[in-house]
Amino acid sequence: MIREFLKSPSGLAGTIILVTFSLISIFVVMTFPLDYGTKYWSNPKYWEDYPKLVPPAWYNYFVPYKLPQHFVKDLTSPTEKEENVKRWVVEYDFDADKFPTGIVFKYSNLTFYSDVPVISLKVKRPDGKEVVLFDYDGGIPPPRSGEETPYVRFVENPRTIILISDPQAIRRATVFAEELGVGCTTAEVRDAALLPYIVFGTPISDKCAAESFKPLRGRYIFEVEMVGDPRDEIGLLRLVVQGAVYGAMGTDYLGRDLAQGLLFGFPVALFIGGVVALLATLIGLALGIISGYIGGKIDEAIQRFADVLNNLPLLPLLILFVFVLGRSLFNIILVLVVFGWAGTTIIVRSMVLSIKTSQFVEAAKLAGASHWWIMRKHILPPVLPYAFALMIFAIPGAILSEASLSFLGLGDPSIPTWGQILQQAFDNGALQNFAWWWILTPGFLIVITAIGFVLVFFALEPIVNPRLKRQ
Repeated sequence: MIREFLKSPSGLAGTIILVTFSLISIFVVMTFPLDYGTKYWSNPKYWEDYPKLVPPAWYNYFVPYKLPQHFVKDLTSPTEKEENVKRWVVEYDFDADKFPTGIVFKYSNLTFYSDVPVISLKVKRPDGKEVVLFDYDGGIPPPRSGEETPYVRFVENPRTIILISDPQAIRRATVFAEELGVGCTTAEVRDAALLPYIVFGTPISDKCAAESFKPLRGRYIFEVEMVGDPRDEIGLLRLVVQGAVYGAMGTDYLGRDLAQGLLFGFPVALFIGGVVALLATLIGLALGIISGYIGGKIDEAIQRFADVLNNLPLLPLLILFVFVLGRSLFNIILVLVVFGWAGTTIIVRSMVLSIKTSQFVEAAKLAGASHWWIMRKHILPPVLPYAFALMIFAIPGAILSEASLSFLGLGDPSIPTWGQILQQAFDNGALQNFAWWWILTPGFLIVITAIGFVLVFFALEPIVNPRLKRQ
């Protein structure tokens, strides 16, 4: 049977798809935390270092210009020390045709012993010019009354300065733009996000716009200086130059790594499809056998109820019940199971009507076998293989139904799914911004998963139903 299944092109192709997706799901389950959705994916603070709405890194191979890569540098100790002055120096080689999308400076575990230390950041450009982005950090809480030394700040949550929106950095960049011959106001620099253009560019006109700058390639030296007590120290310092490309699948409007969200969607999709198909098939199989074998009023009641469910418009009902019950993964599974068994019941009943008139069933009745024994021993075995094929065929339907609910905003908000990623893409202007990587990839994964299960079903159907085999 397995050899015959794998000889089929559709069976082989479907098996390759499903085995690949299953291995990816196992990898995700073993490496991702179970609370990934709430702790990381739905936490904007976690993604503040990442570039916003940028394509994958491999996009550079398909465009005639070079986009800057994402750059992150962590330092755990100062590069230079001079009495009460400590410096951290980070070198950044800029070699791209487009500008970075932002600069983020952050540090944690700040320890000081007297007054709040003065922390500043300046950039030395390849043309010899220097721009001071800020000369003090006003966000450090001073010592509290009665607090004993040493004073420790930013232990759990690091101090983060997103320079593209920091008022002091914007003012400094505006002054530096005037030195370069470009007249800007702080409002223009802030609203047009011009800080990276001013820092990493050289002007080609005096108009205050992104088009007025061209990239200045070369080595940039970021120098963080802390002036205070000689014992003052910073546990971890990080400098981020946000690129214009990132990772294998790009990022969304919050800077979330779409590769991570898409990976997490693999086990979620297979779990939903597998559980819904298994439960709905078991219910449909049991009711179909009972209906076909027992007959009478029981058969009539089960079939009329199944006919009603089978002819109701599924999506509006799913929307209604999920809206009433709540947007959780298990509520979605429950609703899909409740409305998903009817088709299997109708098909199984038609098979049972044929089987129960066979000679071995009649012989079992004459021998005094009970109805339950006959259904278990003589009716179930010939029906079971085809029920398994129906279960395989039901999995893509469940996955597509969940994706539809998520796309309509009724999915579980605590778990990233492919449908949810698509919904957020359309709600946050992916089409208007031509963020193709945000739309195409989850849509492709939904389609290829459904195709994989359908191919397996097509390969299984002739095996479980020999009459369909080609002569």
